[in-house]
Amino acid sequence: MIDHKKRSLQKPVVILYNPKAVFYTMPLALLAIGSYLDKNKYDVIIIDGRLEDDPVTKIFSLLPNAICFGVTVLTGDPIKNALAVSRAVKNEFPNIPIIWGGWHPSLFPAETLAEKSIDIVVKGQGEITFSELLERFENKQPLSNLKGICYKENDELMINMDRHLTDINSFPPFNYDLIDVKGYKKLSGKNQIDYISSQGCRFRCAFCADPAMYKRGWYGYSSERIGNEIELLWKKYKFDHVHFQDETFFTNKKRVQEVAREFINRKLPITWFGTMRADQGVRLDDDTWKLCKSSGLKKIMIGMEAGTQAMLDWMQKDIKLEHIFETAEKCVLHNIGIIFSVIVGFPHESAESVFETLAVVKRLRKMSDHFSVSIYYYKPYPGNKIADELSAEGYQFPTGLEAWSNFDYVNSGKSDWLSDEQIKRIELFKFYNELAWSKKRTGKLIFQQIAKWRCEKNNYKFPIEKKIIRFIKPAPKVS
Repeated sequence: MIDHKKRSLQKPVVILYNPKAVFYTMPLALLAIGSYLDKNKYDVIIIDGRLEDDPVTKIFSLLPNAICFGVTVLTGDPIKNALAVSRAVKNEFPNIPIIWGGWHPSLFPAETLAEKSIDIVVKGQGEITFSELLERFENKQPLSNLKGICYKENDELMINMDRHLTDINSFPPFNYDLIDVKGYKKLSGKNQIDYISSQGCRFRCAFCADPAMYKRGWYGYSSERIGNEIELLWKKYKFDHVHFQDETFFTNKKRVQEVAREFINRKLPITWFGTMRADQGVRLDDDTWKLCKSSGLKKIMIGMEAGTQAMLDWMQKDIKLEHIFETAEKCVLHNIGIIFSVIVGFPHESAESVFETLAVVKRLRKMSDHFSVSIYYYKPYPGNKIADELSAEGYQFPTGLEAWSNFDYVNSGKSDWLSDEQIKRIELFKFYNELAWSKKRTGKLIFQQIAKWRCEKNNYKFPIEKKIIRFIKPAPKVS
């Protein structure tokens, strides 16, 4: 663990907090903020609620020397802990500025600032904004005209101009010494490093908030920088795998090739993972796929979203259905795994469309036991075309932080546009589809054969096998 007692108390302390959550990735947003700040001016301390038994006690011990308390917040369950901790801080240290950043406050600044314990919201890319904010605090300057923030002044909401996306190549490397790297390995059970090599997304998917957040901008580190940083990190932490957390890692073909060569030339004994659009996969020639595989590419994630061209066109995915299968075939050829993400139950989506999407899922799972598919139910989230249209039709979104804290787009098992019977059938499909094409294990072969038969025949009546398997091994609880 990081020994905070060894830190100097002469410099202003900046406390950055990552709320409790059910996912285990490293807090890269806080690393970005903390690494950008001048270490000769500030003593940055990152505290992660997922690694601490009692984060509030630790925060309170540091606040007497703090210039501010910052929190990164995603929509959903993390809001609950972020609220609880922020309220505790404001109650005990009322003069400490409390700043929220991240996806949720960036998209809902007014709702966020309606909470009495929150003073300022940093919107979007926060490195420069947060640094300038601290300078205003130190010099006791007003917050007016500081781009990228919203704040309260005499209980009045003040919304400043947005800050344009800055090329991240001008930012310093992440200082992983700010976090407990071993703690995340223990938490996730994986000997990997989380790393982000680009920021933004150039695409216009009508269900996604990325276009609103990044204004369709994108910047990526140079390949040489990625190679240098990954090599230095590997020498220090000796991880086996690099998990690129980019929105779209494969945006630039030339950069992908150069990154792969960097890993090969440096003889890094690692595997890696990146995100890809299906059309990007099609545009990679065979030599590039071979190069990526030789450099350690193990698995990619593709947002397939739907299995009909009509739905792909409606959501402005800007890909063809055949792109999905062409990219899948390339991955089969080069023995690369894929995680496909699929969304069902869009507004006005027909039962036939959902059925066709599930049929595509079956085809993909049959192609390789290194393929997996995550199926989600569509839940509207503001900041995109579909959500705007639903709002115009009178759809009621959650209002306020407490309401948004119950928003769950991953494990909800609920849909506003699918019947209970449809959801029940999809849940059975998900269970049997996963069982049918999972890697064979002794004792499950008979169940796998039955599952394959069920999937082929679309027959999920009397799911006794599911009850038996769940009795032997209950499904993991989702908190």
